[in-house]
Amino acid sequence: MSLYFQSLISSSAGNCLVLWSDSTRVLIDCGSRTLRGTRELLERNLKDPAAVDSVIVSHLHGDHINGYSLRVIQEYGLSVRIHERCLEQLREKHFNGHRRLHSLDLQTFSDASFTIGDLWFRPFAVPHHPDYPNHGFAVRHKENGQWKKAVIVTDFHDGTAALDHFADSDFIFVESNHDLDLLAQHFNPNSRFHMSNPDTAALLCRVCRESARKPHTVMLGHLSSQRNTQTIALEETRAAFRERGMDADFSLSAAPLYGCSPVVKI
Repeated sequence: MSLYFQSLISSSAGNCLVLWSDSTRVLIDCGSRTLRGTRELLERNLKDPAAVDSVIVSHLHGDHINGYSLRVIQEYGLSVRIHERCLEQLREKHFNGHRRLHSLDLQTFSDASFTIGDLWFRPFAVPHHPDYPNHGFAVRHKENGQWKKAVIVTDFHDGTAALDHFADSDFIFVESNHDLDLLAQHFNPNSRFHMSNPDTAALLCRVCRESARKPHTVMLGHLSSQRNTQTIALEETRAAFRERGMDADFSLSAAPLYGCSPVVKI
């Protein structure tokens, strides 16, 4: 039984990632900002959206979950999992008076591990906006007696505390939000809540240096449309490895901002 990942959309305009095995399928975030856009995103890319086992929400910014996407999630009869600290905030921020959302299948997770089907999730807190607690996820799946590990995390500004969760991963999906030169040209104060290309590159170098084995695949995500490009993000990551005398001997790519990435077999 294999484990697969695909980014359906990953940018400040919206985020939706899908992780699946032969028997379990989950979405991590579902942040398309319109009813029509959410329906089209899921129906175009998932054979049967109603067969998704759960939608796991990292945090409550509107590009990751919102009232429109919650309504579509409820139409498909899907459950939503949110950290227990964020449950009331979800209702206050995104229900928007829609009485029907009060019957949404809402479940919580804590700081402890939890399972969905044959996927084992370990949530970990990462620093983002002070008003919006955010979590990354280390996900494990057993295949032919061997454990596979994927780490998925965006929207944070310091990975130091999460370093142990990255260790010995087979796959990493991580935010590389902005280039510093482009940020100077198109300043955004909220960029301080996100990882710059150099910070992400340094984090990946440290992960590779301190792990017993390197990941075989890394995908950069949540790139800013004004303050980054796929080409710049990839080159800055490769340059960081060269400058440290390290080999970036893994598959490295950047998720498209408004379209699907290739499917990754983990």
